Amino acid sequence: MTDNPWTDPDAALARVEDQIRQAELAAVKARELASAVQAQVGKASSPGREVQAAVNAGGVLTELTLTEKALEWDERALARAIKDTINAAHRKVGEQAVALAAEAYGEGAPITERLRAEAEARSAQPDEPTIGYR
Repeated sequence: MTDNPWTDPDAALARVEDQIRQAELAAVKARELASAVQAQVGKASSPGREVQAAVNAGGVLTELTLTEKALEWDERALARAIKDTINAAHRKVGEQAVALAAEAYGEGAPITERLRAEAEARSAQPDEPTIGYR
């Protein structure tokens, strides 16, 4: 008897069919994760709720609300609050995506690590916001 798994055609066919089923299940799981991640929205507010922001999973700002009090701030304070609030929203949506991937594939899975790295890179912004008028 040989140890070659391909000598028995029926066993080889069964293995291939099993691999196809596993690949199909993995594809469904990946599509479900992608859909769940795309549905995430990160929301954040400044400490006094003068600035509120929301970003989608792609990092696009979808909502920005400023109170009357925020509009009374000098331009640097307002710029800082807007930047900090948007960055917090980015962090939240990134954390949500990482949590979904970790739940589906595990903490150390490559997809989880990739989403974690993307979230960290996206939330890294310059320290000083700039605002100007022309």
